Amino acid sequence: MILLDADVIIDLHRLNVWNQVVKKNIIYISSIILRQEVHFFEDYNGVRHSIDLLKDVGSLFSEISISAEDLKIFSQQFDRVFEAELHSGEKEALKILQDNNEFLFCTCDKVAIKAIALLGKKEQGISFEKLLKSSGLTKNLEFKHTEKYFRKYLDEGSIMRIQSCGIKK
Repeated sequence: MILLDADVIIDLHRLNVWNQVVKKNIIYISSIILRQEVHFFEDYNGVRHSIDLLKDVGSLFSEISISAEDLKIFSQQFDRVFEAELHSGEKEALKILQDNNEFLFCTCDKVAIKAIALLGKKEQGISFEKLLKSSGLTKNLEFKHTEKYFRKYLDEGSIMRIQSCGIKK
């Protein structure tokens, strides 16, 4: 089961591989990401295309959410500087990840990747590149999509965890 961040959904649409990925995987999207963070993508010519995911909830993917209270409590475990860099949708997805060992979280956001490691969930992160490969797809990718990029920020998050940085004691 793959939990997708907004940047991943947008880039899957930009690369025109969204349909292939959702057909090959069991996909979940947090409510905040689904309803507040994914509205459009710009193609490589700068043309804006709308993304309407709501029509596909329950057929191509599932929506998952947590309570506002759980989100607030979850956010409070990070120090103020680190917490401020995480978007609400990422916080919701990370809380879902923290509570469920069945999910893999796919994001290209370096702060969210570090947070995966800070939470002790390194094995539950998956790079964009690895998601495509596991779906039988290969594309020329930007550095932010690569396994190397993902590992770099997982490693940084692991160091932060050891040093007790980013998380309140």
